[in-house]
Amino acid sequence: MTIFEEDNLTETDVDHLVHALKYQSRLLAFDQLRSKIEYSIMLMGTEIDRDTVIIGDVDDIEYILHVFCGDPLIIRPKYTINLRFKKSNIQLIRVDIGGRHRNPNEKSARNYPHIHIYNPNYSKKERIAYPLDSKKFSNIDNILRTFDDVLCYTNIQKKPNEYWRSEDNDI
Repeated sequence: MTIFEEDNLTETDVDHLVHALKYQSRLLAFDQLRSKIEYSIMLMGTEIDRDTVIIGDVDDIEYILHVFCGDPLIIRPKYTINLRFKKSNIQLIRVDIGGRHRNPNEKSARNYPHIHIYNPNYSKKERIAYPLDSKKFSNIDNILRTFDDVLCYTNIQKKPNEYWRSEDNDI
């Protein structure tokens, strides 16, 4: 098993870690995060500020999957979903919708949906933003859909023989 230095990854390491298989550490905590998103967009429009622990299947790295949205019911929601290392708090990826960003080589900030991916060339590893690929993130106006797209992009899956939603386990 490879040992990764979270503050000193190579581009190859980053690509491997983004796409490596990961599972939720506790199904209930993951279900609560998903339910909070569903509840907020369907009923209340309340702030979402939650996270859950994710575990790398092969490397046992612990991550935090975090979702923040001030009000998911506004016409153009502003939200962020990130996956960061639990040990160092360094972000591996972060998807920003409705936010402005200025890369180091740009003169002014732009408002566009973007993704930050750990970049070993900067001390602030998530410094660079890239436009979201609309094929991988197909409905950014829906935070739950984007949440599912992030799970797919980062290869976070349910453990075999478990369900995403706790109500699926009810008898």
